[in-house]
Amino acid sequence: MSTARLAAHADLPGVEQLLEPGALSALHGEDLSLLRGRLKPGASALVAHCQVAAAADADADADVDADAARGPSPEGIGWTLLIASPHKRDGVLRRAARSGAEVHEHTCPADGPFLLSGGLEADPRLGRLVHRVLRSLRQTPRVLSYNPARHLVLHLPQTGQVVRIATRPLDDLLHVTRCWIALGVPTIAQRPWRRRSSVLVSEHWGTGDLAHHAQHRRALRAAEAAGAALSQLHDAAVAADELPEARLGERIPATLPEIAALLPEQAPAVHRLGRLLRDRLPEHPRTGLIHGDLSPDQVLLDLQDTGSLPQIRVIDLDRSGHGPLGADLGSWLAACLSADTPELGAALLAGYARAGTPPEADELAAWTARALLAGAVDPVRRFRTDWPILVGRRLELAAAILEDPAHLTKALSAAPRGDRGAPVAATGPIAPAVATDSAATDPAAPVVPAAPGAATDPAVAVVPERVLADGAVWAVDRAWPHDGRGIPLELRAEDPEDPEDTADTADTADTGNAEDPAERTDSATARRGPRGARLDPETGEVTVFAPGTDPRLPGLARCLDAHPDAEVVSHRPGKRAVVRVPAAGEQGERYVKIVRPGRAQRLRDALTSAASFDGPFRLQQEITADEDSVTTAALAGRTLHEGLPLEDGVWRRAWRETLTAWAQALAAGPVTPPEGAVHGPAEESAVLESWRERARLVDPLGSTLRDRAIEAARRELGRLTAPERPALIHRDLHDKQILHAPGLSPGLLDVDTAVLGDPALDLANLRAHASWRELQGIWNAEHARIAREEIDAAALRARIPAATLAAYESGTLARLTCVYAFRPRWRALARELAADLRPAPGAPPVAPDDLLHTPDERTVTT
Repeated sequence: MSTARLAAHADLPGVEQLLEPGALSALHGEDLSLLRGRLKPGASALVAHCQVAAAADADADADVDADAARGPSPEGIGWTLLIASPHKRDGVLRRAARSGAEVHEHTCPADGPFLLSGGLEADPRLGRLVHRVLRSLRQTPRVLSYNPARHLVLHLPQTGQVVRIATRPLDDLLHVTRCWIALGVPTIAQRPWRRRSSVLVSEHWGTGDLAHHAQHRRALRAAEAAGAALSQLHDAAVAADELPEARLGERIPATLPEIAALLPEQAPAVHRLGRLLRDRLPEHPRTGLIHGDLSPDQVLLDLQDTGSLPQIRVIDLDRSGHGPLGADLGSWLAACLSADTPELGAALLAGYARAGTPPEADELAAWTARALLAGAVDPVRRFRTDWPILVGRRLELAAAILEDPAHLTKALSAAPRGDRGAPVAATGPIAPAVATDSAATDPAAPVVPAAPGAATDPAVAVVPERVLADGAVWAVDRAWPHDGRGIPLELRAEDPEDPEDTADTADTADTGNAEDPAERTDSATARRGPRGARLDPETGEVTVFAPGTDPRLPGLARCLDAHPDAEVVSHRPGKRAVVRVPAAGEQGERYVKIVRPGRAQRLRDALTSAASFDGPFRLQQEITADEDSVTTAALAGRTLHEGLPLEDGVWRRAWRETLTAWAQALAAGPVTPPEGAVHGPAEESAVLESWRERARLVDPLGSTLRDRAIEAARRELGRLTAPERPALIHRDLHDKQILHAPGLSPGLLDVDTAVLGDPALDLANLRAHASWRELQGIWNAEHARIAREEIDAAALRARIPAATLAAYESGTLARLTCVYAFRPRWRALARELAADLRPAPGAPPVAPDDLLHTPDERTVTT
């Protein structure tokens, strides 16, 4: 019935085959789904469609990496046009011929209407620009949005850019974007492509839009942040003559006649709504700089950010300009009510009210009703089969709000769906658990099951972000591979003043092979110290140990009993813990590393076997030892992980001294290994394979991305031969293992991983971690650049081939994607790293893209 209504409204013979997916698929001989379209009764019908297979591929990508921008490839998108005018039909064919694009003309009556179809490069209005842009790319883009003969938005995954192609000049958009940025309102800078203002380039940002993540635990906080940003925009003192007029359309939406024509039985009600709206809208509203089309899908957010308010960016400013302030709030509220997410509307108003003054209730109701009526035809244009019901609901809601503004308040306070009743501050999956004293001694201590589906739902990672124990919320800081007794977890108590805050001491931990005794913070959270726990991956149950205990590390409780003022620095359940003992009397600060009974001698032997590092580096000096612990004196200095100052060359000098000491240690170490005891490319490839299997258990969604990255790295490692000049290497060298103190040689931690192996591996580890720290946002670009420069210089001095260094570095980066799959805070970013490491099959190395470096932006160096 709904298709018949549309066909009758279009008033074009044969239009039915464009309005129903089955008929359209039969016309083209392939399975197609409808995207959107426009009907001009008696004149034309234009629809955009997507190959079902291409949409399925895009969905599969989204399943693997849910936070990344995904869409079908351009080849899967097309359009079909039924047009009555022979002159306009000729124009479409003529424009396509200019760029060599193919337009297929289907069999139709000689006198029309004429049926045409084609791909993006043959679009009736955009085709020539699309052709030029696509031909200039060195990568395969993804289609984020396509409105035929209006606009096309592409995502370039390899360069992290978004390209917007429009049929009209976007100079006004560029102007208002600069205004937003100058005012400090969060948006994304735009720049013309090759001086064409109808093609704009921006950077891809965030992990999705708020409409897509409406049910996320941080969605309400993001909506509050959007409200605060909107208030800031509305309060800006910008002269009206400096701005273009906001593109709001007619005061009384022009969609009303279209709605009346589509639903004749509703025509009297529609006309009445138009009169009511005219009476309710203020004659002289407050005006200023507005967005013009604000809705949750125009707000990008970063779900990896852990601040009290998530980082956001407001996009799609093509309707922005000078206009009535209430229009933005009404647009947002209408979108939320239409999508059945009223809580996002209330959250935006709350954020707006904290920073500014919303309109009076009557005015807010009028602008919301106007937006509901203006958007009432959206379900029609997006080919929703239930469009008559959806349009009718919007009309009813608009009428209720216009007749009684209090109805808007009631609608916004409606109970949220699903689990959205959880506190706004919650930021991730929470697994309930019970921590009892018996957990310290009884591996079968009672537990409380995690939320249903936590362990069996493939869309949920096994390791939760938070655990409830002892009436408090504990953040899962780190996790390690299954050791036969479950997945070991390290928990840290969250700041009660900010449930989203977690200690930074272990968020950026190393590759999981060592603990860093220098990791500590002065916060109250760290003083309490972490707690150990175990996760059963089959059931999702978490067992939390009593504070300062571990069933397999009895020395931990004994150490804390002997030193009441000591604190646990790190705790890997069942394997090791590090305790800091403050200075007392003549004794300075000490660190106690606790292992399983009978294994302390291995730590002592490691210090002896790594003696060549002692001298060039400062090593931890043993004070006492017993069967399950070794106590060492604290090493002075700060780890390179902390990012030393760039001023006065401190940062570069620290790296240069470190790498000089490393070279001296290699020269002083043994060079004749026992038979088969060299750690080279084959051994590193085997390490990668073992990490692949470990990570698959805890993050199945990232497996495909990691597998591709690991296979690429193993191919590179497979091209290397065993090292000709093996030396004693650290094997797990990274920024958190190195300490800098002015006037002293560099400090080196955790040499128990030292082996005879390829020196290139140490430098590759350092180089890969520099890139990862930059991606994490822990180092800025300058810190990472200087570190890589010094590492590369050290490789050159050591005569390490660039290809060898690159192969080991690819292996370390691939391993990091697996290691950080166990760290809830960094899991999504690790997937992004894996995606970046995935080469296109048979593709050459990616060169700087024309879209990134336009001719007028290049810097020429002589």
